[in-house]
Amino acid sequence: MQHPLSSIPFGKAGVTQPAVLAAAMSPERQRLDIDGKTVEQVWSELSSAPGRSELEPEWICPANLNDDPDEATSGARFARPWPQRSAWNRIAVSVHIGMSEGWIIHVDWIFCPEQVDSLRRAYAVMPLLRAKVFSSHQAWDLARFIAHALDVA
Repeated sequence: MQHPLSSIPFGKAGVTQPAVLAAAMSPERQRLDIDGKTVEQVWSELSSAPGRSELEPEWICPANLNDDPDEATSGARFARPWPQRSAWNRIAVSVHIGMSEGWIIHVDWIFCPEQVDSLRRAYAVMPLLRAKVFSSHQAWDLARFIAHALDVA
């Protein structure tokens, strides 16, 4: 798959480029309805969406693949409600180079847990979803797609 901006010289890409506008206006770029859903339900909906947009990853899965009860080390369990937006909760979508090959898209929940007997605020990160692709262009395209679908961008 060729990146939509690969034929545009560096620094010349603008938001008015036809490929960018077409991608932004395509029907596959609809936002998912995540209100009241669990991590497993959001994963299920999100895993079917990229295939319709030619962004299908090698795999997409919950970060806590074994549904380990220890969410602090393994990530959100399947039945955990999808995080609600608030002043102290954020969903982050990022791209990381893979351990052996490819690129991993991380969807993480950044939140401010309650601390007993403290007025200080601390942040924590809980992994929600992971996806793998083999090219950096596809990784960034898929990250943009996921961020838009989850309404975090």
